[in-house]
Amino acid sequence: MNSYPPELLVQLAPVMFVAGLDVPSNTGNQPPGTPQSPSSSNKISDPFHILIVRLREALTSQRKVAIWQPEKSKTFHAALVDKEVRFPPRKLIAPDDPSYASSHSPLSPLTPSSPLHPDGLIAPIWMRKHTTLIPSVFVMFTRLYEHPPNAPKSPLEGLDMDREKEREAEEKRHDAELSTEIANRKKSTNERNIKLTVVLLASRKMLGEDEEICSRVCIHQDFR
Repeated sequence: MNSYPPELLVQLAPVMFVAGLDVPSNTGNQPPGTPQSPSSSNKISDPFHILIVRLREALTSQRKVAIWQPEKSKTFHAALVDKEVRFPPRKLIAPDDPSYASSHSPLSPLTPSSPLHPDGLIAPIWMRKHTTLIPSVFVMFTRLYEHPPNAPKSPLEGLDMDREKEREAEEKRHDAELSTEIANRKKSTNERNIKLTVVLLASRKMLGEDEEICSRVCIHQDFR
């Protein structure tokens, strides 16, 4: 007995890619990029670790792709991805090829190797592409760099000026790298008409330093 593929039966929802929520393996200042299991979260006291685990739990409880979906309030199908995730190519040839403008995507009915060739009927693979490979929204969580606090040499001395300059230089370097990362991701999402949202995470101490946090956030405001 023949049956329809699941892709043609499920109640679909907009796909939202969420990057930057890899569970850190330690409690250091900068969380590493290697994904970890969140099962040991109750043993970790680092507030960023706890926040990431809670965000993961909230997002993974969002609407799943299913044939029957009684819950209507959860409108996104959230997928946790790596920050370096890449989208499938739009065309079969490189963008710098002279014939790029007249070329077609791998799934186009005009491409002989496509499963939609030659009749153009929608195939399950086309549905799968837009539910697993290309999102409608891309949310990127990233943490603002925070230099470890400098302790005074003694109760009667202030912070060493050289160490303060070193701290500022380190922050500027990390901010520049973050701006480049956001700009590159914005370029890739704009090319696919994907909405990009960047969420900057900062410690409570940094949020209390109004002037400093505002000056650093303004660097990235053009990428919102």
